[in-house]
Amino acid sequence: MSNITIEINNREFLIACPDGEEERVLKLAERFSERVSKISERLNDLDHQRLFLIAGIEAEEDNQNILESQGIEQSTRRLKKILERLEKVE
Repeated sequence: MSNITIEINNREFLIACPDGEEERVLKLAERFSERVSKISERLNDLDHQRLFLIAGIEAEEDNQNILESQGIEQSTRRLKKILERLEKVE
C-alpha cells in the first residue's frame, strides 16, 4: 500500500491506496474535489462534513443513473469489476 496526499476544498488528506493505483486515485480525488467546489459555490457556508456528504450523495445519484441507463447485465459486470478492485484494497 502506498500513501498519497489529496487536496479537497483547500484541505489535505493523507490516504492509503494500492501500489500502482496512485495516479488513478489522484484523478478520482481531483474529480471529487471539483464536485465539492461546485457544491461549495452553490451552497455557501457549509462545513466540510456536510459538503462531503452532499458530494457523496450526488456521486451516488450519478452512479444510479448510469446503472439504470446501461441495463442490469452490463451494470452487474461493472459492479463485479468494482468489487474486485475494492477487494484488492482490503
